[in-house]
Amino acid sequence: MPDRELVIYSGRNRPELAPVYDLYRQLTGVEVLVEKVYHHDVGARVVAERREPRADLLLTNSQLAVEAVRGADVFEAYPAPVAQRYAPWLRAADYAWLSFTAWPRVVMVNRRVLPDSAAWPRRLEDLLEARFRDALACASLVETTTVAHFAALAVSRGPAWLDGFVDGLTANRLRVYESNKDTRDALVDEGLAAALANASNVHVFHLEGHAVGEAWLDQGPDDPGTHVEAHTVAVLQGCRHPAEAKRFVDFLLSVEVQEILARMYGETPVNPDARAGWVRPLDQIRRLDAPIAAILEAVPDTVERLRAGGFAVGGAT
Repeated sequence: MPDRELVIYSGRNRPELAPVYDLYRQLTGVEVLVEKVYHHDVGARVVAERREPRADLLLTNSQLAVEAVRGADVFEAYPAPVAQRYAPWLRAADYAWLSFTAWPRVVMVNRRVLPDSAAWPRRLEDLLEARFRDALACASLVETTTVAHFAALAVSRGPAWLDGFVDGLTANRLRVYESNKDTRDALVDEGLAAALANASNVHVFHLEGHAVGEAWLDQGPDDPGTHVEAHTVAVLQGCRHPAEAKRFVDFLLSVEVQEILARMYGETPVNPDARAGWVRPLDQIRRLDAPIAAILEAVPDTVERLRAGGFAVGGAT
């Protein structure tokens, strides 16, 4: 029945949200229809369909993707009760999009190569040391988290600092892989020492039985902090099932689902009432000072800088 279904465009490829969709179906009787959309195409897709939206909700793996099209009037603002308690960086200024899990950037450490945690990197600059020469990995421009991380560094620490850092990584023979999955696979398969990654990647890989650890960067009282991205949800303006779409947003932000995502995938809860478990709570993460609008503005120059530094591999454009 049309009033008992929900159509979702998902730019989130992995980890899979099928358990969340299945739970919602069972609790509500609503059929959840999910269409995967390549994460670089989600913005153009909803803009092209804004006069006759085919979906009710957009889920994607980046704040940048939704903020980039927010001015095109494709989203219906929804100040969900949980989101009203958010820090401003976790939502659009007008509540047009909301974060539903946070993804802090860390270093994934190969514990077979660096068994002593005292030797793990503690600052980004540590990755330029000779011991990481030809032994450090990072995902390419295909991954929005890579672009967002380096753009946030350009905003918070300055373009000149970013230029020096990228040059240092290149000189240290950083290995760049097409995706986050390829990067973490290479870490263990090729015996590398470390990889720039999202904290969730570390948890998922560890739970699969890999000897990896999570090294937090720049978390001291005088340090600049690490970049924190987020996966987002937005109600599409003029959609067929707006009430059901908002109901699903509330479900996604509920304590139950937030704790499921923390336990299954190591994702950082954004609902302050949810227990983070073994995941570092959001209020204990020192973040880079980089507003989303400034990060978005810095993206074009950052992409060109990374492309010059060798980050355009595989499917990167």
